[in-house]
Amino acid sequence: METPFEIAQKQVRAKTLQTPSVSVGTKPVDYFSYQLAVHKFNLKIMAGGMTCRGIKFKQIKEYYGLKGRSAKDCIEQFETIIQEYKKSLILTNTKTN
Repeated sequence: METPFEIAQKQVRAKTLQTPSVSVGTKPVDYFSYQLAVHKFNLKIMAGGMTCRGIKFKQIKEYYGLKGRSAKDCIEQFETIIQEYKKSLILTNTKTN
């Protein structure tokens, strides 16, 4: 079963979903990379026992399909998701060049 994160990526590739544009200064940034970075930040704060405004652990857990009772339990899984996404970006960039 696919997670909402995987479904969103497929929809963007199929051009049925448009993501917001994100940039740092004048340089554009991949939306999903930005999203992963923000959620990693939030997850680490939650693992430390704090809460984040605007997002709950349960939302992150469901969106990425993480398994575990606490944010600490899920950090390793989340790091794997980030690495897999980076690999898919590299593969996609080499196919388009």
